[in-house]
Amino acid sequence: MEAGIIGYGVYIPRFRIKSEEYLKAWGLFAARGIEEKALQGYDEDTVTMAVESSANALKRARIDSDQLDGLFFASTVAPYMEKLSSSTVAAALNTGSEIFIADFGYSTKAGTSALLSCLDFVSSNRGKLGLTVASDNPEALPDEPIEHGLGAGSAALLVGKNNVVARVEDTHSSSLEIIGERYRRHGKQFLKDSGIRAYTEQAFNQALTISVTNLLKRLGAKAEDFAYAVFQQYDGRSPYDVGRKLGFKDPQISPSMVVTKIGDAGCASPLIGLCAVLDLAKPGDRILVASYGSGAGSDAVSFLVTDHIEEHRNKGPLLEDYLTKKECVDYVTYLKLRRMLGEKQ
Repeated sequence: MEAGIIGYGVYIPRFRIKSEEYLKAWGLFAARGIEEKALQGYDEDTVTMAVESSANALKRARIDSDQLDGLFFASTVAPYMEKLSSSTVAAALNTGSEIFIADFGYSTKAGTSALLSCLDFVSSNRGKLGLTVASDNPEALPDEPIEHGLGAGSAALLVGKNNVVARVEDTHSSSLEIIGERYRRHGKQFLKDSGIRAYTEQAFNQALTISVTNLLKRLGAKAEDFAYAVFQQYDGRSPYDVGRKLGFKDPQISPSMVVTKIGDAGCASPLIGLCAVLDLAKPGDRILVASYGSGAGSDAVSFLVTDHIEEHRNKGPLLEDYLTKKECVDYVTYLKLRRMLGEKQ
């Protein structure tokens, strides 16, 4: 594939809640391996976060927004059920009206689905420059164990053919019909799941195993050929568990594990993890990214880092800049920020 990443950016809200606050409120914290998580401010939503990460990606690549030919927005909690959020992001970035836009949702795989569509858009010469942005803030009821790990964040990837910092080597996707693993019915605000961890882990492992093993087969590669492996991050343990089964070592996985600091960022999770390792990667490094969406499906993508990474990396904010810029809140403030106290609008 000719197209690749020419710029990237992240945005993490400054508010955090530590796992200890859940222990005080509920006597337990059900999210494995998560120390603290990020949450949106009163004036933030998935669109505002998307604008911030997109601006950072454009800044890093030294590209003006009016040069974009396509914008692909992904979120499981977009502000509207019927209205394109990509148009709002495009307007906020001042892209101009002559741009292709598309929204992706319904699954935590939506971020990689949007990226693959953007890559196809540029590779097929429908456009020269495309922007993929995944922004998420999944929600569940406070008394549901699944809610404990849910966080917030956004990642944007600028796609083109010139000055590529990470070239796409190949991709592979899988699809399985698995019911009840994690879902949100139409018209409902909050996530549900079966509550059976073994069932969830089986679905997760099965879908990722299909996509990753077939991608490695297509590449004629082995797990040890990759410097980094980025997996969907629902908690702080599952990526390590599936990675070990696929032959990856913990040091290949740990640099991408942002979930321990920001929580489960939904469809943005694997792309934020990718940005985390691009902040560290050297020319010649291979990066494997594998997403997961309940239902179930997985996209696996192999990237090869180029010499351009060194000149682009410090032209925009790094993930670490956002991780260190934070304000911790107590559990009641957390509920207020998530609008779980008071009348729903």
